[in-house]
Amino acid sequence: MTTMPVGMPALQEVEVADRVVALVNGDGGAGLSNGVLLFGEPTTVIDTMLLPEMAAGIVTALNRRGRAAELVVNTHIHTDHIGGNLLFEGVPIIAHPRTVDGMRRMIGEPGLPALLAKVMPRFATRLADWDSTPAEPVPPAGIERALPDTARVLEFTDCHSAADLVVWLPAEQVLVTGDLCFAGVTPLAVHGRVGRWRAALDRLIALRPRVVLPGHGRPAGIEALRELADYFDRVLAAARLADAERLSAETVWARFDPGPAAGWLEPERTRVNIQVALAEISGQPFQGEHRVRQDQDPSHSH
Repeated sequence: MTTMPVGMPALQEVEVADRVVALVNGDGGAGLSNGVLLFGEPTTVIDTMLLPEMAAGIVTALNRRGRAAELVVNTHIHTDHIGGNLLFEGVPIIAHPRTVDGMRRMIGEPGLPALLAKVMPRFATRLADWDSTPAEPVPPAGIERALPDTARVLEFTDCHSAADLVVWLPAEQVLVTGDLCFAGVTPLAVHGRVGRWRAALDRLIALRPRVVLPGHGRPAGIEALRELADYFDRVLAAARLADAERLSAETVWARFDPGPAAGWLEPERTRVNIQVALAEISGQPFQGEHRVRQDQDPSHSH
């Protein structure tokens, strides 16, 4: 385990396959996202967590193995996956062009630190001056060429965020999902579309991975994808009920049966997910890209 500053959980290093290490960041709740190391050519870091102090654990894990990062890939725009970019000065950092476009507009926005502190109060004192380094835009095919030889890149747009990348390692049957999969943690769809995210899960399940490395939560098997698909089926059903019977999202949320998702962290996110699904069903325009608004419900911003 890598020791973290007081108030932050220790990173747990889990070797899930030859040359593939998951860096599990606490329980996966708000602000606690995972990283992944690929020890091929080049040595690759996938996602850099929320803060440089967290990303320091990534560097420690590399140093312990006598390696240094040669490539960083950001799977999507959210701050808890890009905040450690600052530690990788001089290392190529790449992401989907839509992700980079959003990063360039988001990083440095005056209202962002205050909003992040509301979303992740556990880290409020450190988020007052949150900053990051934007990635360079590379199309998914180019990212795939940059990764170790056997890695494959899958692109998903307007699902969880404007653009999400998944890395599939077919030889190892390991799927690095970024935030297209949460394990034991309720997902948040406010920057995407529930229906498209649900369809994306079918594509991932069809790969039949042996190991799923989620953006939040512990490494799992294919059951994590199936349970998340079931959860979104329930969210969509609740939204259809609200639309058909002219009920509020809050009303159907109060009646919501989470099924296998009972006991997941951050259960209040389900209300937001129902609202997003209801907006889709009722034909409201999709906003998509992250924008900072001081009057925004904090739960919508992470």
